[in-house]
Order: sequence, then structure tokens, then C-alpha cells
Amino acid sequence: MFKKELLKGIILYIFEPEKGEYYGNTITALINDDKVILIDTGFAYQAKEVMEDLNSNKLTIEKVIITHFHDDHMEGLKVLPNVPVYGSNYYQKTLDMWTVKEEHNYFTPTVLVERPLNIQFGKHEIEMIPFPGHSICTIIVKINDEYIHIADELMFSKNGEPLLPCILKEDVKRQFISINKLKGYSHYTFIPGHGDSIKDKNRIENEIENVSLYLSAILSNSNEITFEEATKECSCTFLYKEWHENVYK
Repeated sequence: MFKKELLKGIILYIFEPEKGEYYGNTITALINDDKVILIDTGFAYQAKEVMEDLNSNKLTIEKVIITHFHDDHMEGLKVLPNVPVYGSNYYQKTLDMWTVKEEHNYFTPTVLVERPLNIQFGKHEIEMIPFPGHSICTIIVKINDEYIHIADELMFSKNGEPLLPCILKEDVKRQFISINKLKGYSHYTFIPGHGDSIKDKNRIENEIENVSLYLSAILSNSNEITFEEATKECSCTFLYKEWHENVYK
């Protein structure tokens, strides 16, 4: 685990990839005095490491924001204290698809985000914005009108390489819309759910454009196209080309 302080009161916990993977999870901690809001929890063992580090510094988790309800973003709720959890009002659809019913009680949010929701946390001004894209239940999180947690709208490896969107066929149009909406936030520093923060506006716009081109190629072809055909206009090499097969399952 690598611990990075973006500025006083905002810490990223960046984890090594799981075995055989290129990317790891990132958990964001917003700190006010001795209280903390976590954005995502990673897997259970990762949440436990973060909580132990916070506790060692006499910091207590007060709230959790879940950007979307996939296990690598929420499983840590199993081991965290019973605190308010913010999440999309579409959470149930995602849980029904990916999580066994017997475990839904661990992950059910206590505060539903149906429209943009603003909260004040000490000096931190936080806005949670419903942003269905990678998942129907995605929310992105603005912090102090300077940073924005983008969930999995863009994903990166440990070394900052772009990952191909991990989506099903039914998600392609939705993420195409969301990724183009994300262009309106390119002046913020991006905090992804996988990878390190990105401040450079030109790089952010280029990453967005490449994903947009990939999704557009799929949408503009009524027949199945290859990964090579879908990415021929892109100026990058995406990791996980095998995820392209998910689109046509």
C-alpha cells in the first residue's frame, strides 16, 4: 500500500494490483480534525489496512461514500464500523446483478443519492453527482471545487496506463454519454478508483477522447467488430483488450 497526501486533509491509499492484474484499488480519505470520510473501501483486507492506519493516527471513520456497487469498491464495508453510507438510489440493481442476496445487508446504503447532493465536512465541500456510466449506480464526487473522484469512468494501471472500459453491451451507450459529460470536468484533478490522481488537463482530455472513440466505434457498427477495429482511431494502447469480448457476450 502506498499512501499519498494530495494536500492536507486528502489522502489516497493506493494498493498494489491483485495477483495477475495490472491495476490496484485506490481508497480516498477526507480528513477533518479527527474524523474521516472514505470514498470507496476497496476489498475487505484493504479497508482493514486503511482503518488501522487511520486509527494509529487517532482518526475515526465517520461516513463512507460508495461510488458504485462493485465488490472492489464496497467489500470493505464488511469490516468497517457501522456508519452512514452514501450511495446511488440504483444500488439494488447492481447488487442483484453481482452480489449474492445473503450479503446485501452489508452494502445497502443508508443515504440514497438521487440527485446532486452537497455536504459540508469541516473545510471540505463535497458534492455527490449521479453519473450512470460504467455502472448504472455510479456517482462521481467533487471535492472543494478542485478535485473530482471519477469512480471507474476512466481506469488506470499501477503505472498509469489506460485500461479498456470494462462494460457489457447494454452499458456501451450509457458510458459513451457519461464519458463525454466527463469532458466538462477536465479542469479538475481527477481521482480514479484505480490508479493515481491526474492533474494535467491535456492528458485528462486525451484519456477521455480515447475512451469516447472506442465506444463510438462500437455504437456506429451494427455488427460485431474486433478490438483492433474499435481502437484504430485511439492514440493509446489499452490494457485488457480481452475485456472487449464482454461487449458482445
